Amino acid sequence: MNYGENNVALRCTGVAKTFTVQREMRVWRILFGAEEVSRGPVIEALRDISLEVPRGKIIGILGRNGAGKSTLLRLLGQVYLPTRGSIEILGRVAGLFELGGLGNPNLTGREYAIRYLGLMGVLASEMTEVLEDIENFSELGNAFDQRIRTYSSGMAARLYFSVATAYQHEIYLIDELLSVGDEHFQAKCWLRMRERLLNGASGVLVTHDWAAIVRLCETACVINDGTFSFVGSSDKAVVSYLNQPKPSASVARFEAMPEEYLACKGEPFRLDLLVEILEPGAVDCTISIEMLRIGIGWEIVILSDDVRVGERTGRYSMSFEMAALPLEPGNYSLNVFLVKSGATLDCRSWTYGNGLHLLVEGEAGHSAVNLPFMARRIPEVLE
Repeated sequence: MNYGENNVALRCTGVAKTFTVQREMRVWRILFGAEEVSRGPVIEALRDISLEVPRGKIIGILGRNGAGKSTLLRLLGQVYLPTRGSIEILGRVAGLFELGGLGNPNLTGREYAIRYLGLMGVLASEMTEVLEDIENFSELGNAFDQRIRTYSSGMAARLYFSVATAYQHEIYLIDELLSVGDEHFQAKCWLRMRERLLNGASGVLVTHDWAAIVRLCETACVINDGTFSFVGSSDKAVVSYLNQPKPSASVARFEAMPEEYLACKGEPFRLDLLVEILEPGAVDCTISIEMLRIGIGWEIVILSDDVRVGERTGRYSMSFEMAALPLEPGNYSLNVFLVKSGATLDCRSWTYGNGLHLLVEGEAGHSAVNLPFMARRIPEVLE
């Protein structure tokens, strides 16, 4: 990925990170000079990582536990130094990981916020307003002026997130933190991060939650065993990460169909499908049309009922028709499924990496879907 020098907020090139493992007693002997420093077993946490984060975008990094994603984030946040390679940070960074690192649990929430904001260069004239925002957003109430050591883990996470995001930064490094708190607070976290993104912030989100990736990121990477195994669009990254086995299509299957369909807003749309039932039994077909909205995720905008294909073996022709396609111009995922008693027999879906592409043309409007409706004005005066 190369976005041009002026459009890059963060860049790392050929980054690698190794850790030397020492036994606990050996470490103490080294510290007190009783033994010379020598190399022990080496763990290669990261290797050959190259990444560019464009200004105004958040890049997602998907990985399972132990894949190296948190180590990478800490390298980007300069908690660690790379063993090899280079890292360039072209803006003011807020790290939403290890957020208790300013450290003294005897600080009150307010004192912690003041210390953090001071390090971030917040002006004294702005401090009162920003502190009020943190207090309100965190919903800690009287606990905001109590010692952090008295907080539950959930209260501490709410404080740390509220403080780190209260002030507009240029770059955010986020490690799973958008899952803190209850659903109400999580929704507030998502809203705040969307606001920061819309205001031009850049960032990196590392997580094993693929739904979070498609909600915030257009581009994502999959990290396995310390290196990137995939770099591309967030939906394709999710497919690579999930690596779901496709249905066997041994009971019923779709015959060959185009990978892309063209339609026009407000015009008739018809989808023709050929289906072969290989084993007797009731087989149904359904379709969905989905769109990816950054900051929200995948949304189903059209979903059909299950339609019976047939019950006997043989080849069948299916048609789904709309008199006037209600979709705004844009790119959509067209998904089709064959099901029997709730089990998927065959499908074309973006989650399996074989979804169909629907391109809708026409004059743009103000909504995603325009459903037909009628309105009447009743002239009589009601008393």
